[in-house]
Amino acid sequence: MSRIFPVLLLLLAGCAATPELPPVADPSQAWADHQHRLAGVAAWQLGGRIAIRTEDEGWQAGIDWQQQEQAYLIQLTGPLGQGSLRLQGDGRLVTLSSGDEVLVDEDAETLLYRQMGWRVPVAALRYWALGLPAPGPAEHELNPQGLLARLHQSGWTIEFRDYVHRGELTLPGRLFISNHRAQVRLVVDRWEKL
Repeated sequence: MSRIFPVLLLLLAGCAATPELPPVADPSQAWADHQHRLAGVAAWQLGGRIAIRTEDEGWQAGIDWQQQEQAYLIQLTGPLGQGSLRLQGDGRLVTLSSGDEVLVDEDAETLLYRQMGWRVPVAALRYWALGLPAPGPAEHELNPQGLLARLHQSGWTIEFRDYVHRGELTLPGRLFISNHRAQVRLVVDRWEKL
């Protein structure tokens, strides 16, 4: 399979500065409240931009992600609409489609790495995109607003930046995700609860 989106990685920065949210009196309580508000969010969609850099190469694409409980559909579109990739899963099987080629596996991370050379923690990213740790052990640091500033989980470091209000929720606008083998930058331009 040919590599999709073979372009030099450009660091993604938000086009407009987002005003910082005011600090809260009790960040620990604000963090507990934030987790409680997001606990019931099982169906959502986001759109934005993603950049992935591995040890050898970099890619950037537009991203549209729909999440319904365990089921998800992630569509990546290359710059100027060139090339597309579709990753769809339901908690048991994952399908990766690109052009006429369709591949199936039980694990999204394994499938993406085997076919694309990308090490992207898809299962955890679903939680991180909401500003939450994924299930399992994690170490976190809160910002003055009682939201995640930094998270260390499953060998990854996640930095959460530019939180914005999306309806009744406060969600990260940018995520910088890295380990010693890869970097992922996600910029969320739109988010909607379904």
